[in-house]
Parts: sequence; structure tokens; C-alpha cells
Amino acid sequence: MRNVVAAAMLSVAIPAFAQSSIAVDWEWKAAHRCNNTSPALTVSGIPEGTQSLTFQMNDLDFQNKDHGGGSVPHAGGPTAEIPEGALKSNYLGPCPNNFASFGHAYQITVKALGTDGSEISKATKSKDFSAKTAK
Repeated sequence: MRNVVAAAMLSVAIPAFAQSSIAVDWEWKAAHRCNNTSPALTVSGIPEGTQSLTFQMNDLDFQNKDHGGGSVPHAGGPTAEIPEGALKSNYLGPCPNNFASFGHAYQITVKALGTDGSEISKATKSKDFSAKTAK
């Protein structure tokens, strides 16, 4: 009986958690190479109460080099389409010296912040940037 109750509780808890999981995605373009124009970003699973989204990019293949990022306001809703070039404050575009061959892996972190500036949710995603992966 205890296993049935535990299984029932898990089946309820997992979908609720999955719906509130924030995620970030983007597509690299060849034009982003050595260019400080940030890619268009799609953020999904944004929790209720989010006032702003902050972004941070790091080069995982070059000593976790900080490529900056930026912050954008969020007017509400579970998704946001952040246009290309929106991260203007201190974003430094990808510029791997081996772009023609392997390139580098870049990680973007997004944080959903509440009205008081506290972190509500956070997600990271990594993608390779090279001549083979950029459109």
C-alpha cells in the first residue's frame, strides 16, 4: 500500500515540476563569429512572478572564459523570444581560433528574477560553435 501511495505522489509531483522548469535555446549563425551581437534566444517554462531574465555566456573550452551577457525585462507569460542583439550591456560574441575545425562549446545560463531581484529559477545549456554547427 505504501508503494502505491508513493507512486501516486510521484505521478502528481513530476508533471508539476516539469511544467515549471525554465529552459533556454538558440541557433548559432556564422555571422555571430567575432561579433558582439547576441543570438536570438528562446526561453520557456518561465515561472510566474518573473520580472526580468538575465543571461551569462561562458566559453567552456577556453578556461571557462566569461563572455558577459545582459538582462531584459519580462512582462509575463511562460515563454519569451529575446531578439538578436538584445544583450547589449556587456556581451562578447564567440570567437574561437579553431572555428573552421572543432570550434568551442559555449554555455548560456538564464536566470529568472523576481520583483525583489531574487533568483526564482535558473537553467544552462551548452552548444558548440564552429563552421560545422553555425548556419
